[in-house]
Amino acid sequence: MFRKILIPTDGSALSEEAASAAIALARGSGAEIVALCVAQECDRPDGPADEGTWAARRERALSAAAQRAGRIARLAREAGVPHSLVTAMASSEHDEIIRIALDLHCDLIFLAAHGQCGVTRLIAGRVPQLVLAYSPVPVIMYRGSTVPA
Repeated sequence: MFRKILIPTDGSALSEEAASAAIALARGSGAEIVALCVAQECDRPDGPADEGTWAARRERALSAAAQRAGRIARLAREAGVPHSLVTAMASSEHDEIIRIALDLHCDLIFLAAHGQCGVTRLIAGRVPQLVLAYSPVPVIMYRGSTVPA
């Protein structure tokens, strides 16, 4: 069935629920998972005076991404599913998700059907919709286990 499943996360509760479902799928099919969080690239400062602030913001964003992906990796470890963890920084999150899926030879992208990072919070589902529209790798969009009233 599947050999390697990419699980992008934004750290939200729905992303973690989607990750749990993806891990169950991986466990049942003998696949490994790749936990991924892409941090939004910060605009580079205009002058050297702001360089330190920019570098610190960038480092904080990558650290937060590693923590989010680490939670997914921990769930996989607890379930006994082989896993790896990837963090990245990009101005185009959907392009980076697709690039990583292709580079790592993933045969499925399994993600929550909403977005909670940066501008994505304002346009619910923007990143997942773009991944679905442009990915040559099959995509499962997880909507959640509860239906709103």
